[in-house]
Amino acid sequence: MMNKDYILRIAERFGRALAIILHLRQSNKYEETLIYIDDVFLQTTGFTSSFVNSASEEMLLQMISPLGVLNVQKCVWIGLLLKEEGDVYVEMGNEDESYYRYLKSLHFFLEAAKQSSEVRDIDIVSAVEYDLRALETFELPQKTKLAVFSYFESMGQYARANDMLFEMIETGEDPIDAGVVGQGRVFYERLRSKSDTELETGGMSREKVEQSLAQLEEKG
Repeated sequence: MMNKDYILRIAERFGRALAIILHLRQSNKYEETLIYIDDVFLQTTGFTSSFVNSASEEMLLQMISPLGVLNVQKCVWIGLLLKEEGDVYVEMGNEDESYYRYLKSLHFFLEAAKQSSEVRDIDIVSAVEYDLRALETFELPQKTKLAVFSYFESMGQYARANDMLFEMIETGEDPIDAGVVGQGRVFYERLRSKSDTELETGGMSREKVEQSLAQLEEKG
């Protein structure tokens, strides 16, 4: 079910569309909800829902980045509307369709988070967490884990970044991806430069950093 607190946090900018979606869902009018979401997709991004769901994240991001500059508003709309479709498919009992929507939505919210200073109409942290919770029973692709790992570090959530790094190593291909190991080494070097207070705030200690680096070297 939709998190009502989530709705309240983004009501000012997206409230009207979300209110209509919520009303349709509460009336169990799921097909009408999906049609409405498709209309909003077209109005706000210029793309249909079917196109957004069939195109790769890379292609879509390129299309909404004229002259190489991301259109953050369109990026957020895509993430939001994909999340809404995911919620609808959950209520319809279609986990496969909801999974792909939440996964793609997460990528767009993570991309928007890189431009956090320009995201004023939505609580992007809550949006990312919403999708992560929706996906917690699924195995995420490595590229998604890598994006989440980078996001956690950028947010100062070092313990969660550390956990995601080892999840990538443990669930990845054998032999272990040298690129992931390399990024891990650089990650711990960056953590070494942090103060004890910064590490503690991020859920890590200096001892934990050294232990994790040693474990990484053993695996790599």
